[in-house]
Amino acid sequence: MKVVGIIMVGIWATALSGQCVLAQDIRWMATVDQNKVSLGETVELTFTADGAQDVPEIQLPSIEGLNMQYLGPRTQISIVNGQYSSSKSFVYSIFPLRTGHFTIPPVSITISGQTHTTQSLTFDVVAKNNTGQAAPQEGPSTGVGNESLEDRAFLVLKVSKDKVYVNERLPIKLLLLVTNLTIADIQFPVLDKIGVDIEKFSQPRQYNEVMNGLQYHVVEFDGVIYPMRSGEVVLGPATLDCNIAIKSTTAYSPFGGSLFSDDFFNSFLEQYEKRPITLQSKPVTLTVLPLPEDGKPADFTQAVGQFAFNVAVAPTEVNVGDPMTIKMNIQGEGNLKAVTLPAYKNLDQFKTYEPQIKEEDGIKKLEQVLIPESEKVKEIAAIQFSFFNPSRGQYETIIRGPFPVTVHASTEQDVQVAGPSVVVIPERSVPLGEDIVFIKAKSGQFYPRGKPLYQTMGFYFLILVLGAGWLIGYGVFRRVHKLSTDVVYARRLLAPRQARLGLREAKRLLESQDRRKFYDALFRTLQTYLGHTLHLSSGAVNNEVVRLRLSDQVPEQVIKDIYKIFAECDAVRYGSSDCDVMAMNESYVRVQRTIDSLERRIK
Repeated sequence: MKVVGIIMVGIWATALSGQCVLAQDIRWMATVDQNKVSLGETVELTFTADGAQDVPEIQLPSIEGLNMQYLGPRTQISIVNGQYSSSKSFVYSIFPLRTGHFTIPPVSITISGQTHTTQSLTFDVVAKNNTGQAAPQEGPSTGVGNESLEDRAFLVLKVSKDKVYVNERLPIKLLLLVTNLTIADIQFPVLDKIGVDIEKFSQPRQYNEVMNGLQYHVVEFDGVIYPMRSGEVVLGPATLDCNIAIKSTTAYSPFGGSLFSDDFFNSFLEQYEKRPITLQSKPVTLTVLPLPEDGKPADFTQAVGQFAFNVAVAPTEVNVGDPMTIKMNIQGEGNLKAVTLPAYKNLDQFKTYEPQIKEEDGIKKLEQVLIPESEKVKEIAAIQFSFFNPSRGQYETIIRGPFPVTVHASTEQDVQVAGPSVVVIPERSVPLGEDIVFIKAKSGQFYPRGKPLYQTMGFYFLILVLGAGWLIGYGVFRRVHKLSTDVVYARRLLAPRQARLGLREAKRLLESQDRRKFYDALFRTLQTYLGHTLHLSSGAVNNEVVRLRLSDQVPEQVIKDIYKIFAECDAVRYGSSDCDVMAMNESYVRVQRTIDSLERRIK
């Protein structure tokens, strides 16, 4: 044992002395894993400090045309022949947004009072040819590239016509066109509302279309707008948020990646990552014409479009004082929110009430109660509705009525008695004195009957019930108020419930051995849980955000499990990897264990 102790002390002394020597010989360098990539692929950029562990974080400058994402640090320690060496690296994933020649400028850091600077790096981004391979290129490309991601994924805003009237219904389309890219987590588009009223976009439909010899996958959003002012109105630009699924060229490991960088594992478990991107369409200029003054009806109320106007009266035969109901409805192509239904006011020989108006299923309805005040009423006057028809460029008026009705006199009659009234009191035999109640001159003293209320058990039971009810009601109010005002609390409370539902669905898919849907359910469950727990949108959940938000709350092993789950899910969902039931069960247990660990640790 003494010999072993002496040997261990010698080894550590040698290692420490080697560390001291190497600490004075620090190398700071930058590398890329490849100097030529195709558009749509990633480049791994690594900054490494050899001979140092206490390395400050670096600030990488932004470069136009490149989307750079920090993957995390990487530490490597080795002892060879008693010589200790260490290094710390900072790993970035670079996603080019266009083709061209790019330069990573020198980056400087200060370690132990000394400043170290890397050399500049260059790499080329080229377009793919028809076979899907990188197109050959002689020499490095310079200047702005001739292809960008905007050529592969872009948003187009289309209108059926560019000249409309104020408040005229104008159908629009927003087309998301994608080719040679994988798009996920597509959000509904957002359109600027200045000068227009916008209805909600309908559920999108998807199809393929060939344009300029290229096949595009199209996601079409249909909507309707109504210009609210005359003159030139600029519509858009529209924006749409989504994620691009990128196949990584290398697998990242914070421990140097000696195992998972192996070619066998890279071919078996393809690595995918998501990059958020915001697409923007070009704006469209509309010429909005004012409504003409010539021929405008006096009752016109800004209704523009093509409408049908219907009126019904029921019942048509009543007595004086009985109600009659007028029912009107308007439907058609136009902005029903701007349509004002006509109503009867100050109608002669009728008592009128305020109408009830509602809109449902694209129909605007009105109900109004009228009460005739005389049997001389023979009809209800006609009523009209005016609107502007943009297809004809003129005003139109629809008249309904008059409506014939029959009103009878009231059937109620006053009861009158003629002549003197005679009251006959029947004779009855009553003992003397029992039919007389003497009036007491003094009331005397009053005494309560029974126990006072506050001395009964029911009184205290009632107080207890009311107090408990108040406390329960107040607690429910506070909880509902917190859920409606504190979004972070509401989402955190919702996270475990939705996680249980997602795991239940994944369990069902596991039993049916539907691998792709099973891993899609696992990914969606963990992504949604992390989004609610960390108060993020689902599309913003990625490895970098997980590490930044959870590194100080959970052990490193939990973060590794999250990385591994995302990698397993993406490998099956986006790649050609296959797995058996045992591997699926291990993935399911890993997600269960990870969510349980996060529930116990995240406050």
